[in-house]
Formats: sequence, C-alpha cells, structure tokens
Amino acid sequence: MSTGGNPARLRRVVSASEGGLPARTGRRYRAVPTDWPFAVRAGVESVLAGWLLVVVPTLAVYISTSSMDAAAALSVGAAVRAGTALWALGLGGTWGSAASPDGVLGLPLLGLTVLQALITRWSVRRSRLAGLLSGLWTVLAAVVTAALVVVAAGPPGSRLWTAVLGLGGLTAFIAVGRLQRSGRGRRDVDRWWARRPCWTDPALALVRSTFLALVVLVAAVTVVAVVEGAGRVGRLHDALSAGGILASLGLIALQACWAPTMLVWALAWLAGPGFAVGAGTLFSPDSVVTGPVPAMPLLGLLPTAPLGTVGLYLPLVITAGTMVASWPRRRRLAVLGLGEAVIAALVATAVVTLGCLALALAASGPVGPGRMTQVGPHWGHLCLFIALEIGVGLVAVAVISHPGTRRLAVRGTRASAGVARGLHEDAGDAGAGARARGDTDDRWETTDRERNGRGEPTERNGQQRENVGHRVPRRGTEAGTAPLARDSGVEPAPVTEEVSAPESIPAGSAAGRGLFVGWRERASREASRERAEDEASDAPGACDAPDRED
Repeated sequence: MSTGGNPARLRRVVSASEGGLPARTGRRYRAVPTDWPFAVRAGVESVLAGWLLVVVPTLAVYISTSSMDAAAALSVGAAVRAGTALWALGLGGTWGSAASPDGVLGLPLLGLTVLQALITRWSVRRSRLAGLLSGLWTVLAAVVTAALVVVAAGPPGSRLWTAVLGLGGLTAFIAVGRLQRSGRGRRDVDRWWARRPCWTDPALALVRSTFLALVVLVAAVTVVAVVEGAGRVGRLHDALSAGGILASLGLIALQACWAPTMLVWALAWLAGPGFAVGAGTLFSPDSVVTGPVPAMPLLGLLPTAPLGTVGLYLPLVITAGTMVASWPRRRRLAVLGLGEAVIAALVATAVVTLGCLALALAASGPVGPGRMTQVGPHWGHLCLFIALEIGVGLVAVAVISHPGTRRLAVRGTRASAGVARGLHEDAGDAGAGARARGDTDDRWETTDRERNGRGEPTERNGQQRENVGHRVPRRGTEAGTAPLARDSGVEPAPVTEEVSAPESIPAGSAAGRGLFVGWRERASREASRERAEDEASDAPGACDAPDRED
C-alpha cells in the first residue's frame, strides 16, 4: 500500500544518511536503515509476486486437465513444484537431472526474466528507498525469500540455487540503478560520471539507435517466420492442448515466455552464424541441417530450407540498418574530432557486441537428454559477426559524415592535382629541352661539315667553346706579342685587344648557342688583317738606320 505524500514517510527519507551511506552514531555506522520495513517489503513482494504469477496458472492448468479424485488432490504439490521450476527457469535455474531419462530442461524462459524485472522495478520504485543501505536490505530480503521458496517448493534433484543468485543480481542492478538516478546513490560515482569523456554521450546514442535497428530487423524476420510456419505451429498446438481452454491458454503462456528466446535465435540467424537445436544441427541463412526436435509449437517456426545465394549477403542488412539508424546521430559526432568520433563508434560497437553476447548466453540451454543438450546460438561466432557488421556501419557513418573527412579529402585532392601538374610541366620541359638539344646538335654538325670543307679543325659533339669575354692576343709573334720594330732593341710589350661579349642570352637556349657558332673564324680573320697592317707600318725609315747598323 503506497503512502504517497505521508509526512512521516518524508521525514524518514530526509533523515536518511546523505549519499546512501548508513547514518553515524558516535563512531559506529548504523547497520539498520531508518526505512528498513519498506526495504524488506520491496524485496519480499517482488519475489512472491513473480513466483505466484507462475505457480497459480500452473495449478489452474493442472486442475483442469486432471480428474477430481483423491489421487489428483494429493498430487497438487507436484504442480507447485513444477510451477516453481518454471519460475526458476527464468532466473538461471535448471529443472531435472542429467541422470534421469528426461534429461535437463535449462533453456531460460526470458519472458519470465522480463516479467520479474518489471515487478522488481515496480516494488523498488514504490518503496522509495532512502539510500544504498536500504537497497542492500532489499537485495538481502529478496535473496532470502527466494531461497525459502526454492527449498520449500522446488523439485528435488534440480539445480535451483543459481536462480537465487540470478534473482539477487537482478534486484541489486535495479535497486542501485534506481537510487543512483534519483540522486540517493554514491556521490563519487556521480562525480566520476560528470568527468566522462566527451565521446561517451554520442557513443550511448549510437548504442540506442543500433539496438532499435536490431529490434526492427529481428521483428521483421519473426513476422516472416510466423507467416511461413503458422501451419506447423497450429498443428503442434492442437496435438498438445487436448485438455480444454485452460490447457490451451497455459500452453500459449508457456510459448510466450519462450518467445524472447526465439527472438535471440532470429538475431543469430540474421547475423549469419545461426543457431542449433540439438547436436549436429544448424539453422542459418545459407545452410540448414535439421534433425529431430522436441514437440514444442514454437519450434514449428524453424526454417526448413536455406536461402541460397541470398543467404550469403543477408547479414549485410544489419550493416545497412545500422547506418540508417545511426545517420540521424551524425550531428552529435560532427562536434567531436575525427578520432573521437571513431572512438565513439568503436565503443558503441563493443557495447552492442557485449549485449548480444549476454543475450546469446541467456538464450542457450539444454531441453532434454543426449543431443538436445546443445541448443541455442553459437555465441562466439555471433559476437564476431555482430562486431564486424555493426562496427563497419558505425565507423562508416562516423567517418563519412564528419567534416574532418571532407577537409582531408579536399587537401588530398589538391595535393594530387599539384603533383600531377608538376609532373606534366616536367614532362613538357623535358620535351622542350630535348628539342633544343636536337637543334643545337644539328647546328654543330652543320658547322663541322663547313669547317671540314675549308680544311679547318672541327669541334666535335658539342665540346665547350672558349669564353667570349677573354682577352685575345694579336698574332704577330710566337708569344702573342706585337711585331718588334726592325733594328730596335726595345722589348715589345704584349698587345691585346678587348673583344666585347655579346648581349647575355640564356645559356640553355638554342638561340644563345647559335650566336657563338664560328666565332673563332671571325677572330682569326680580324687578327690577319691587323697583322698585315702592323707589317706595313713597320717598313724601314731614316730614323731606323743607326739601329739596323748596330
């Protein structure tokens, strides 16, 4: 019964220790919270409510299908134990023994897991726990209650203690999460979360979008399977529900509790690795290996044939769906750096992969003896396929939609264009140089032929000519000096003539080389004329007679 806005209730919450720690009394902590009755009530009612929701329908089905005699009345306990075992299946327990002819039933009823989580959440929220110590009392109350139920009403020989641990973990997760969100949890956790990296929120947004995409795709696969296998499911249901309406409703409820398990199988089938229902079987898009299966109406939805070539490419649907679902989150990724956006995508991939691993383990378990002990997805292959398919889609969206990628692409395009332009210019310069060298060689060959015709020495194959700007001596004597005056004992001084160099022309151009062709011939002719003039000016005269006599 909810207290609503009761003043006493409000005083109880306010007087609780701040941050969820037990209140101090002197130097000791108080081990009992002020709201311990409400904490205990939350744990007890969550367990009993979930257990009764399974046991009561089981009793109703049992009574409706049995004769109303003394023997049937004495066997009501068996129905209670069967209901307790079914309730434990949703929390991690197993029903039966491996030594028995019927084997062990350990395939979790994930529908009951979801139902128990909703009940526990409602109880914790209704109790308004004051702090972490109150949450601890709630968990202890739930574990103790579950242990008592298992001991009192559990079938012998079954492993139900794992259900007690599973219920305790589920209650702790829900209670601590509720307290932390309401501000009555650990403050250091809040401070740690406040210092989280900037890519954390975009990564969580990608996780939500990806899970939504997977749910939509799995729902579509399930609808197709129901349409194709509805006939087989109906025939199996009619064969098993011969006890009336209550028996039919009970069978439907049991199949509904296994429906989430079948959804996980559908995810494994869509991802590619598939699942098994018995040793040696495989149900995947590109391969179907069947075998005998239990007479469960829900197993009538199993595929009967592979999809052929289409099955090889069907897992790409997950990648496409991931990209479509995460595309609206691109603006949250754009505010990050390119490296941080990739990190957010990789973290989201890791979270989704771990979630699929937990689902695969929760959807696996034995359903009988012998080969039926291997039932469920191949969780190792499923994690690998999911990581690749989801990771490629998320990283592609993070990279393609990021402004940094566009900037890098523009820089790369400009750099490539510059390199191509430089290579083109170098090729053009090389061609022009080759043509210029060819023209120069032709001029050299022509000059050599002309000089050969005149009997003069030639210059071969572009040998280097003398510089134009040097000083050219007059050719009159052996040493390049002016002719001595006859009958004179004066040592003649060297006579040179400055030959002006032509205007500067680029040395590499063909025109510049053409101007210097034949310059030695021109200089030789000029020197011959000057020598003739010097000889004419050195003819004997009156002033020179005494010198000649001496």
